[in-house]
Amino acid sequence: MKIDRSILPPGRIGLAVSGGSDSVALAFLLTKGGTKKNAAKRFVVLHVDHGLRPESKEEYRFVRSLAKRLGIPFRGTHAKVVKRRGESLEMAARRVRLAFFSKCMKSLHLDAVATGHHMDDVAETFLMKLRRASLSGIRATSEVAGIKFVRPLLGCRDDELKDYLRKFGEEWREDASNDDVSIERNKVRHEVIPFMEKVLDANLVEHLYRISQRL
Repeated sequence: MKIDRSILPPGRIGLAVSGGSDSVALAFLLTKGGTKKNAAKRFVVLHVDHGLRPESKEEYRFVRSLAKRLGIPFRGTHAKVVKRRGESLEMAARRVRLAFFSKCMKSLHLDAVATGHHMDDVAETFLMKLRRASLSGIRATSEVAGIKFVRPLLGCRDDELKDYLRKFGEEWREDASNDDVSIERNKVRHEVIPFMEKVLDANLVEHLYRISQRL
């Protein structure tokens, strides 16, 4: 797996951990190799319980327990997601997350927030944006609403991250809504890309990732 640690700023970093395999792998990969004392000074786990699914409270407890095992401070919130006029539920949830991250940036004196976005996310976003005649996508670093985001796992495949966790007997939480193909990203993930890999290019995800980086 290709982990880009060079994009991490020297200060304190928040780890956005939802409980999914990618963010759990992020927490392990960035904290391994050092002492818990150093990890505690360098990182803090951030988690938002959107309260939109029955299992969200259990996910909150899972992430809090993970942070404790890693010896990293935990900051979580039980949010209430209310849609504003013209917003989708996904947009509203994202707004709530950004507000929480922004608050943590100030109160915890964070220099950046790291997310578990990976190569498959890049390929999916590229295809979705291409349909809208847009070539913007997921970047290794970006700033949104005054929050500096860093994404050190963009060079990793989703399966690689899951295999890494399985190797060490680690668990994660699956969001059942990720299987709902009425949501555009899920349709691209579960139907469009597998079909294109089968009939066009078995290495489609890697090629889309390279193209998006060049663009």
